[in-house]
Amino acid sequence: MGSLQLSVGASMPLYSASKAALNSLLLHWAAELGSSRDFSLLALHPGWVRTDMGGDQAPLSVEQSVAGLVDVIEANAGLDQCRFVDHEGNTLPW
Repeated sequence: MGSLQLSVGASMPLYSASKAALNSLLLHWAAELGSSRDFSLLALHPGWVRTDMGGDQAPLSVEQSVAGLVDVIEANAGLDQCRFVDHEGNTLPW
């Protein structure tokens, strides 16, 4: 929903715009901080998760999504990167 290039938020334009705005803010922070940090800045996409919002048809449980996000965070710790990634660590287009 936060990717302008994927344009998957057509059915929920306000929600999609709010996620894209967060991604934009993260990119601005990265530019302001420069490239001498000892941490990564990550925009995380949890996947389609079975929650009240995601619905019963979503393929991921909350536990699966969270476990993936924790792995992604740990893998990017201290790497001085700014990335938009999903719960499996796949890079997503901004």
